[in-house]
Amino acid sequence: MRHSQEDIFAGSEGNQWFERNKQALLKFDPSADIPLRLIDTYSLRPHRVLEVGAANGFRLAALAERFGAAVVALEPSAEAIQDGQTRFPNVEFAQGVASDIPLSEPFDLVIVNFIFHWIDRNRLLRSIAEIDRLVVDSGFLVIGDFFPSNLVKVEYHHLAKSGVYTYKQNYAATFLASGLYHPVCMMTAEHASKALTGQAAEDERIGGWLLQKKLAEHYIESRLHP
Repeated sequence: MRHSQEDIFAGSEGNQWFERNKQALLKFDPSADIPLRLIDTYSLRPHRVLEVGAANGFRLAALAERFGAAVVALEPSAEAIQDGQTRFPNVEFAQGVASDIPLSEPFDLVIVNFIFHWIDRNRLLRSIAEIDRLVVDSGFLVIGDFFPSNLVKVEYHHLAKSGVYTYKQNYAATFLASGLYHPVCMMTAEHASKALTGQAAEDERIGGWLLQKKLAEHYIESRLHP
Protein backbone atom coordinates (compact mmCIF):
# COMPACT_ATOMS: atom_id res chain seq x y z
CA MET A 1 0.00 0.00 0.00
CA ARG A 2 1.36 3.41 -0.96
CA HIS A 3 1.68 5.89 1.90
CA SER A 4 0.73 9.49 1.23
CA GLN A 5 3.46 12.10 1.35
CA GLU A 6 1.83 13.64 4.41
CA ASP A 7 2.03 10.29 6.19
CA ILE A 8 5.71 10.03 5.29
CA PHE A 9 6.45 13.50 6.66
CA ALA A 10 4.35 12.91 9.76
CA GLY A 11 5.99 9.55 10.37
CA SER A 12 9.69 10.23 9.84
CA GLU A 13 10.73 12.74 7.19
CA GLY A 14 9.39 15.72 9.13
CA ASN A 15 11.81 14.96 11.96
CA GLN A 16 14.68 14.39 9.54
CA TRP A 17 13.93 17.64 7.69
CA PHE A 18 14.04 19.50 10.98
CA GLU A 19 17.34 17.92 11.99
CA ARG A 20 18.90 18.91 8.64
CA ASN A 21 17.66 22.49 8.89
CA LYS A 22 17.71 23.21 12.63
CA GLN A 23 20.95 25.17 12.56
CA ALA A 24 19.82 27.26 9.61
CA LEU A 25 16.61 28.16 11.46
CA LEU A 26 18.73 29.62 14.26
CA LYS A 27 19.98 32.20 11.75
CA PHE A 28 16.47 33.31 10.77
CA ASP A 29 16.48 36.93 9.57
CA PRO A 30 12.99 38.47 9.87
CA SER A 31 13.96 41.36 7.59
CA ALA A 32 14.59 38.96 4.68
CA ASP A 33 11.53 36.77 5.27
CA ILE A 34 8.92 37.17 2.51
CA PRO A 35 5.82 36.38 4.65
CA LEU A 36 6.92 38.95 7.23
CA ARG A 37 7.71 41.47 4.49
CA LEU A 38 4.20 41.08 3.09
CA ILE A 39 2.73 41.58 6.56
CA ASP A 40 4.87 44.66 7.16
CA THR A 41 4.28 46.17 3.72
CA TYR A 42 0.52 46.21 4.25
CA SER A 43 0.70 47.10 7.96
CA LEU A 44 -1.25 44.05 9.07
CA ARG A 45 -1.74 43.77 12.82
CA PRO A 46 -3.02 40.23 13.34
CA HIS A 47 -4.55 39.10 16.61
CA ARG A 48 -4.63 35.36 15.98
CA VAL A 49 -2.13 33.70 13.65
CA LEU A 50 -1.85 30.12 12.43
CA GLU A 51 1.15 28.83 10.52
CA VAL A 52 0.75 25.51 8.72
CA GLY A 53 4.06 23.64 8.69
CA ALA A 54 5.70 26.01 11.16
CA ALA A 55 8.76 23.91 12.12
CA ASN A 56 9.76 25.05 15.63
CA GLY A 57 7.69 28.23 15.44
CA PHE A 58 10.55 30.63 14.67
CA ARG A 59 8.44 32.89 12.41
CA LEU A 60 5.46 32.90 14.76
CA ALA A 61 7.69 33.84 17.68
CA ALA A 62 8.70 36.97 15.75
CA LEU A 63 5.04 37.84 15.11
CA ALA A 64 4.09 37.31 18.73
CA GLU A 65 6.92 39.59 19.82
CA ARG A 66 5.96 42.31 17.34
CA PHE A 67 2.21 42.37 17.79
CA GLY A 68 1.40 40.46 20.96
CA ALA A 69 -0.63 38.12 18.77
CA ALA A 70 -1.80 34.70 19.88
CA VAL A 71 0.11 32.32 17.59
CA VAL A 72 -0.41 28.65 16.83
CA ALA A 73 2.02 26.40 14.99
CA LEU A 74 0.75 23.33 13.14
CA GLU A 75 3.63 20.93 12.58
CA PRO A 76 3.97 17.18 11.89
CA SER A 77 7.45 16.82 13.42
CA ALA A 78 7.49 15.93 17.11
CA GLU A 79 11.15 16.95 17.33
CA ALA A 80 10.43 20.40 15.89
CA ILE A 81 7.58 20.85 18.35
CA GLN A 82 9.72 19.80 21.30
CA ASP A 83 12.46 22.23 20.26
CA GLY A 84 9.95 25.04 19.75
CA GLN A 85 8.28 24.53 23.10
CA THR A 86 11.70 25.01 24.71
CA ARG A 87 12.81 27.98 22.63
CA PHE A 88 9.55 29.84 22.11
CA PRO A 89 7.18 29.48 25.08
CA ASN A 90 4.83 32.11 23.61
CA VAL A 91 4.01 29.80 20.66
CA GLU A 92 1.23 27.23 20.98
CA PHE A 93 1.80 23.98 19.09
CA ALA A 94 -0.53 21.45 17.51
CA GLN A 95 0.78 18.29 15.89
CA GLY A 96 -0.85 17.46 12.57
CA VAL A 97 -0.90 17.86 8.81
CA ALA A 98 -2.64 20.27 6.45
CA SER A 99 -5.36 17.85 5.34
CA ASP A 100 -6.55 17.24 8.91
CA ILE A 101 -5.96 20.25 11.14
CA PRO A 102 -6.98 19.60 14.76
CA LEU A 103 -8.23 23.15 15.37
CA SER A 104 -11.69 24.72 15.25
CA GLU A 105 -11.41 28.45 16.00
CA PRO A 106 -10.62 30.63 12.93
CA PHE A 107 -7.68 33.01 12.58
CA ASP A 108 -7.35 36.48 11.08
CA LEU A 109 -4.02 35.48 9.51
CA VAL A 110 -2.94 32.07 8.22
CA ILE A 111 0.55 31.47 6.80
CA VAL A 112 1.36 28.53 4.52
CA ASN A 113 4.98 28.97 3.49
CA PHE A 114 6.62 26.31 1.31
CA ILE A 115 4.22 23.57 2.36
CA PHE A 116 1.82 23.07 -0.54
CA HIS A 117 4.48 21.56 -2.81
CA TRP A 118 4.99 18.68 -0.36
CA ILE A 119 1.33 17.70 -0.20
CA ASP A 120 0.21 14.51 -1.95
CA ARG A 121 -2.03 15.34 -4.89
CA ASN A 122 -4.89 13.21 -3.54
CA ARG A 123 -4.95 15.39 -0.42
CA LEU A 124 -4.38 18.79 -2.00
CA LEU A 125 -7.99 19.97 -2.24
CA ARG A 126 -8.76 18.60 1.21
CA SER A 127 -5.80 20.58 2.55
CA ILE A 128 -6.97 23.74 0.79
CA ALA A 129 -10.43 23.27 2.32
CA GLU A 130 -8.95 22.81 5.80
CA ILE A 131 -6.86 25.96 5.48
CA ASP A 132 -9.81 27.95 4.12
CA ARG A 133 -11.94 26.72 7.04
CA LEU A 134 -9.60 28.44 9.45
CA VAL A 135 -9.38 31.85 7.73
CA VAL A 136 -11.99 34.20 9.15
CA ASP A 137 -14.07 36.30 6.73
CA SER A 138 -12.00 39.44 5.93
CA GLY A 139 -8.92 37.65 7.26
CA PHE A 140 -5.67 37.25 5.36
CA LEU A 141 -3.82 34.30 3.88
CA VAL A 142 -0.10 34.35 3.11
CA ILE A 143 1.18 31.74 0.67
CA GLY A 144 4.81 31.22 -0.22
CA ASP A 145 6.01 28.58 -2.67
CA PHE A 146 7.77 27.85 -5.93
CA PHE A 147 6.39 29.81 -8.87
CA PRO A 148 7.17 28.16 -12.20
CA SER A 149 5.32 29.02 -15.39
CA ASN A 150 4.16 25.42 -15.79
CA LEU A 151 3.07 22.56 -13.52
CA VAL A 152 6.30 20.86 -12.46
CA LYS A 153 7.10 17.82 -10.31
CA VAL A 154 10.58 16.97 -9.06
CA GLU A 155 11.71 13.80 -7.31
CA TYR A 156 12.51 14.51 -3.66
CA HIS A 157 16.24 13.81 -3.51
CA HIS A 158 16.30 12.98 0.19
CA LEU A 159 13.96 10.04 -0.50
CA ALA A 160 15.09 9.01 -3.96
CA LYS A 161 13.16 6.20 -5.67
CA SER A 162 10.45 6.33 -3.00
CA GLY A 163 7.77 7.99 -5.13
CA VAL A 164 7.94 11.26 -3.16
CA TYR A 165 7.88 14.43 -5.25
CA THR A 166 7.68 18.16 -4.83
CA TYR A 167 4.88 19.67 -6.92
CA LYS A 168 5.52 23.23 -8.05
CA GLN A 169 2.73 25.51 -9.24
CA ASN A 170 0.85 28.72 -8.46
CA TYR A 171 -1.13 27.66 -5.37
CA ALA A 172 -2.61 31.11 -4.82
CA ALA A 173 -4.46 30.70 -8.11
CA THR A 174 -6.66 27.96 -6.65
CA PHE A 175 -7.84 30.21 -3.84
CA LEU A 176 -8.39 33.11 -6.24
CA ALA A 177 -10.36 30.94 -8.65
CA SER A 178 -12.92 30.27 -5.90
CA GLY A 179 -13.99 33.93 -5.99
CA LEU A 180 -13.70 34.02 -2.20
CA TYR A 181 -10.18 35.45 -2.03
CA HIS A 182 -8.83 38.66 -3.48
CA PRO A 183 -5.21 39.45 -4.37
CA VAL A 184 -3.60 42.11 -2.22
CA CYS A 185 0.03 41.66 -3.26
CA MET A 186 2.50 39.20 -4.69
CA MET A 187 6.30 39.26 -4.65
CA THR A 188 8.76 37.21 -6.67
CA ALA A 189 12.19 36.25 -5.45
CA GLU A 190 15.15 33.97 -6.09
CA HIS A 191 14.94 30.73 -4.12
CA ALA A 192 18.47 30.46 -2.77
CA SER A 193 19.02 34.09 -1.77
CA LYS A 194 15.37 35.08 -1.13
CA ALA A 195 16.27 38.39 -2.81
CA LEU A 196 13.27 40.04 -4.44
CA THR A 197 13.67 40.01 -8.20
CA GLY A 198 11.67 39.66 -11.38
CA GLN A 199 14.63 38.04 -13.12
CA ALA A 200 14.93 34.71 -11.29
CA ALA A 201 15.47 31.65 -13.47
CA GLU A 202 12.43 29.45 -14.09
CA ASP A 203 13.53 26.71 -11.69
CA GLU A 204 14.60 29.21 -9.02
CA ARG A 205 11.63 31.60 -9.00
CA ILE A 206 9.50 31.67 -5.88
CA GLY A 207 6.40 33.68 -5.10
CA GLY A 208 4.85 35.19 -2.01
CA TRP A 209 1.15 36.08 -2.09
CA LEU A 210 -1.01 38.06 0.29
CA LEU A 211 -4.70 37.28 -0.19
CA GLN A 212 -7.76 38.55 1.67
CA LYS A 213 -10.83 36.40 2.18
CA LYS A 214 -14.16 37.99 1.22
CA LEU A 215 -17.15 35.69 1.38
CA ALA A 216 -20.04 37.65 -0.11
CA GLU A 217 -19.81 41.44 -0.04
CA HIS A 218 -18.13 41.63 -3.46
CA TYR A 219 -20.93 39.80 -5.27
CA ILE A 220 -23.09 41.99 -7.49
CA GLU A 221 -26.75 41.39 -6.83
CA SER A 222 -28.75 40.84 -9.99
CA ARG A 223 -32.44 41.67 -10.45
CA LEU A 224 -32.76 39.59 -13.58
CA HIS A 225 -35.28 36.79 -13.34
CA PRO A 226 -35.07 33.49 -15.20
